[in-house]
Amino acid sequence: MSFDQSHSSCPHQPQPAWQLKQPDLPSDEQDGVIYLFGRRASRLYYTRLDQALILWAIAVAIIFLTARFHAFDWHQQAKVWSALSLSVLVASSLRAWPWALAKQLRWVVYCWIGITLLGLGLTDYGIYRSVIPILLNLSPLWLGLSALGYGITAWGMGSRALGGIALVHLGAIALLWLWPSYAFLITGAVISGCLFALAQFQWDHC
Repeated sequence: MSFDQSHSSCPHQPQPAWQLKQPDLPSDEQDGVIYLFGRRASRLYYTRLDQALILWAIAVAIIFLTARFHAFDWHQQAKVWSALSLSVLVASSLRAWPWALAKQLRWVVYCWIGITLLGLGLTDYGIYRSVIPILLNLSPLWLGLSALGYGITAWGMGSRALGGIALVHLGAIALLWLWPSYAFLITGAVISGCLFALAQFQWDHC
């Protein structure tokens, strides 16, 4: 699918890169919305896309915080985290798919599926084959892949918010060289924190 199709469904008026969620949801985003404290709390809601982002934020936090504070056998971690990641990949894709169809942005889902599978494949290969360069650079690997995904999505959707998040991920790679002992903590905080931010606020997407 061409990137040009993403812009055809976007409103022509400029949108703020970030803003508080607006109470009036577009009709194609109303199905499956979860409201916190009832509909009267109009800004406390999570669309299907938000829910997909939160699923990933929780999974990433579990994986990287465990690796930082309660690490166990690498082979066992590879099995557990791969199973968790694939489960979340399926669940989040299903949650985001109606949004992708409505906005003509199916390529976004495909893009992130491909990036996730690439990351899992490289990670598991590095662990099971004991590839030291990969094992020593798991955090830069995932931050870099996330930055790539956000960069592609930002370009295709014309989103300044996603472009900024791509730069945050690239900047976090530089922090890893300053505090290498906190690499997993930094990686988990950045990837998970950005996902939570995208779910919590309204940003400039179609």
